[in-house]
Amino acid sequence: MEKKRIGWKVILAAAILAALFLPGITKFTQLKARQVRLNSGIERLKAGEVDLRNEQEKLQKDPTYIEKVAREKLQVVNKGETIVRVEKKNGR
Repeated sequence: MEKKRIGWKVILAAAILAALFLPGITKFTQLKARQVRLNSGIERLKAGEVDLRNEQEKLQKDPTYIEKVAREKLQVVNKGETIVRVEKKNGR
């Protein structure tokens, strides 16, 4: 009879401990997953920053790159040049 009482006490103690610690463990797991997502976002932003800094440096120092960007994005042309646009027909 005494073994049954000890068994029930152990089960009851385990249930109480689980009820006390399970919400905290769940929250911890959620926060760790969020931290991983945020760290991934930070790394992606850092890589983007490096790309932007490289672009900025080229735009400040590389005349050939400046001309390329001006032609492509701003549609700038040199004297005597003409812009020719070719449009595709839909479905072909």
